[in-house]
Amino acid sequence: MTFCSSFGQTFFLGIFNPFIREDLNLSHSEFGGIYSAATLVSSLTIIWLGKKIDDFKLRNFAIFVCISLFFAAVFMSQLSSLAHLLLAIFFLRLFGQGLMSHTSSTAMARYFDKNRGKALGVAWLGLSFGEGILPGLVIFLLNYLVWKKIWITIAVFLIVFVLPLIVFLLKNFEDNSVEQEQSKKSENIKNWTRQEVLKDLRFYFLLPAVLCPAFLITGIFINQIYLFENLNWGINFIAPSFTAYAIFSVISLQLSGFLIDKFSALKILPFYLIPMILGLLFSLLFKFALSPVIFFILMAITNGTSNVLLTSTWSEMYGTKHLGAIRSITVSLMVFSTSLSPFLFGYLIDFGFDAKDIILFMVIYALFSNGLLLLRLKSYKPVINS
Repeated sequence: MTFCSSFGQTFFLGIFNPFIREDLNLSHSEFGGIYSAATLVSSLTIIWLGKKIDDFKLRNFAIFVCISLFFAAVFMSQLSSLAHLLLAIFFLRLFGQGLMSHTSSTAMARYFDKNRGKALGVAWLGLSFGEGILPGLVIFLLNYLVWKKIWITIAVFLIVFVLPLIVFLLKNFEDNSVEQEQSKKSENIKNWTRQEVLKDLRFYFLLPAVLCPAFLITGIFINQIYLFENLNWGINFIAPSFTAYAIFSVISLQLSGFLIDKFSALKILPFYLIPMILGLLFSLLFKFALSPVIFFILMAITNGTSNVLLTSTWSEMYGTKHLGAIRSITVSLMVFSTSLSPFLFGYLIDFGFDAKDIILFMVIYALFSNGLLLLRLKSYKPVINS
């Protein structure tokens, strides 16, 4: 399911950008506006729909998400108008990027306790695998198929391969079961409701740090060519930088999973933004041939860690009974932030700020986020039932 979230991710949908604009006669800004609007609405919908994973059997919810993404892919293959495009992107962002990964992470964190970090690290390899093979595969297929036929192929893949696999893998799964190595401490942790979490001041001190990687990295990726040109890094370094990013994302997923299981997510939390901060400072202070590669490696370490760390953090602080409802809020806010960053970064560029100015703003935000997190660090611990 984490792999299939690729079908609603920006890196994948961006491949079809020129074909969609050509078919519907759209400008870059018109397509960007529709994309952002659909993403915003999907982020709000996730708050309600993501909570339903707590109310239904995992098997039924996973089947619902998979079938919905199947229909979204079919819907995209019949694209004919602006309204159609808005709805198609909304469905792909909601059921792809949003609920596919939400279902996977919630299920991993709820079932696994002692090995939660490793389980999440393995699950998130699906997205890394998608990032690694899908762009090249789609570009290859475009030599033989019109772009709409590729969405039919995706729909067939979902209904013929993924759906039966979900049914098979979860056929004997019991919703209240947990791994045999469950720790006694976790059995006594208070399970917070979403309403209680929203009233918890600690949640808001954590939130800027939680949103930081996705917000900044989306802004960097969407303006990658501008940044490389403005920083005189050379366009030829884009490909090796992204290759290094993919490799170190995979490494950080596995390493962070191991460290979380060994020390706990709450002990790793204060350090996870540091590689990104160092990468941003490095790009400001140093310039040599491999600068962009080092920058992307440090960004990848933070981003890969965040995929495993944040779900584990909510599980440790707030328990797992209402994890779907809690994650739906954070996933919604994350999707919302990634819809804002392209606009904000584009505005700064149009207003005349150069790449170093923008990176300085990123450093300030990252340091502010980490500072807020550290202010309440001693309070980030589970409440134990008496």
